[in-house]
Amino acid sequence: MRLARPVVVALLLLLALAPAASAHDEGDVDHRDTPADLAGADINRTLAVAAMAGHVSPDMPQYLPTTWCGTRLTSNDTAHAAFPATQKQIKVVYAYALGAADKSAQWRDALQANVSRIEQFLTLQTGGRRALRFDMGTECGPQYVDIQVVELPQAQAYYLDDFYAVADDVRAAIGDDSRDVFVLADNLTAGGYGVYGTGEVMPDEDRPDAGNAHNFGQLTAIMWTLLNTVPNPTVWQPTVMLHEITHNLGAVQWSAPHTTHPPGDMTGTYAHCWDGEDVMCYEDGDDMVHPYVPTVCPLGDGPIPQTYDCGRDDYFNPDPAPGSYLATHWNVYNSAFMAPCTQLGKACGDTVVPAPPVNTALPTVTGAAQPGAVLTASAGTWLNSPTSYALQWQRAAGDDWASVAGAIGPSYVTTAADTGAAVRVVVTATNDDGSAIVASAPTAPIAAIAPPPVAKPNPSLRIALRDRARHAKGTLAASIVAVPAGREVRTAAAKVAVTAGTWRLRLCAGPKRGPLRCTLTKRVRTRARSVRLPAARVLVRSASGALRITAALVDKRQRVRAQGSAASA
Repeated sequence: MRLARPVVVALLLLLALAPAASAHDEGDVDHRDTPADLAGADINRTLAVAAMAGHVSPDMPQYLPTTWCGTRLTSNDTAHAAFPATQKQIKVVYAYALGAADKSAQWRDALQANVSRIEQFLTLQTGGRRALRFDMGTECGPQYVDIQVVELPQAQAYYLDDFYAVADDVRAAIGDDSRDVFVLADNLTAGGYGVYGTGEVMPDEDRPDAGNAHNFGQLTAIMWTLLNTVPNPTVWQPTVMLHEITHNLGAVQWSAPHTTHPPGDMTGTYAHCWDGEDVMCYEDGDDMVHPYVPTVCPLGDGPIPQTYDCGRDDYFNPDPAPGSYLATHWNVYNSAFMAPCTQLGKACGDTVVPAPPVNTALPTVTGAAQPGAVLTASAGTWLNSPTSYALQWQRAAGDDWASVAGAIGPSYVTTAADTGAAVRVVVTATNDDGSAIVASAPTAPIAAIAPPPVAKPNPSLRIALRDRARHAKGTLAASIVAVPAGREVRTAAAKVAVTAGTWRLRLCAGPKRGPLRCTLTKRVRTRARSVRLPAARVLVRSASGALRITAALVDKRQRVRAQGSAASA
């Protein structure tokens, strides 16, 4: 069943800057990026790192060959098909315009190597579980890609940069079946966009079950090359091929947590994510919902970089947690075009299938984002039974992350150096088949260390001083201030009426039912009818509860001449 025509997204590989992205009608190309945007998601880099660590053989004898063998065919090789026609497969086609030079002999080794590298990459990303089912089998054996050569029925000018012109005529040549098609469109671009890739996707089709429309097939991915493009599977070509095929598989849906698709826009063809580096994550337009962040997933020198769905939360997860986005929405891992390694054999490594750790739920960090707080990390959830975990704490450093020297292990005490920066933990999981590295989500920026509060009296109580003999009379303003050791009762300096003589203020405070603590101010002598008493304070070693407060004016013989009291609520 062929549904309404899906939208097309493009990945360009330019030697110069690409033109600014703009909105177009459905089916138009409107996403163009340079090779630099693929640097962190380069699957060749992943395989090279794995080879250096000894988890993938550099010469790949146990995987699919990297040179092609067979006879050039302009039809489908059903006689040597590796898989039944009833199973979903990806057909590889070399296409060129009518009357143009047929360079399929120059491209076939590169196309074979691209498939081999993609299968190795996916084997590592799934922990030896699944990879793509390509249409395989030539007279040389089932390990060789069935590459169909198609001379298109029109001249070059008819097809230049026209996705559906190429896609429709290729489909007519190979047959209207349920396969997806990857097309190497040789010398069919005018060169204005350089070398690039395009692929179909249905960005509002995110149902999670086998009925997802991306399982029906008949979608096309194209890599457009120039006349002088050199076939080379050790550079960008296998990454572009996988990127466009992954669009055909259904990534990235508009509903994905890190989609670049602006909310409410039902016409755009955004089908990428913003949390890179990632095979499907790019800065694909001025209106994208979130700025592109290339440092979300760490790229280690030793472990296998996590470049096929950074965080395992947007389009691909071998074992999503129940209730998570990929458990309730479309997960490319469940695509009908993905086959178990038990069926794919040599594509996954034959009898030597590497099963390195595969992260399915990111590490977490708990604790307060404040100075001196203890942060605690979990290692996340992993497949293939890691035998060890290495945890390294990092703090944000501008647009990047910097490891904190000596900060390893499951806990970390924040310091003054973390002030204003977010913190995360990077976990490297290892087993006998390899290592994988992922990072937790960052904490909020660590709060600045606040200076100790300057306690200012807050007049809230008034103590009236009365003396029947009329030696003294006045009113004191008192306040209660919280301090680290408890509470302080404070009186402000005050002018009171007195007779001539020497005076002191005695201030006492304590629990409502308990002993009082007292203090005496310095002596103040006056010959006038008033005196200015200095401020006084008494510490009560109790953080809560009502207080009883007394104040008294005493003369030079410590006799009480006027007194008053108050109680706090």
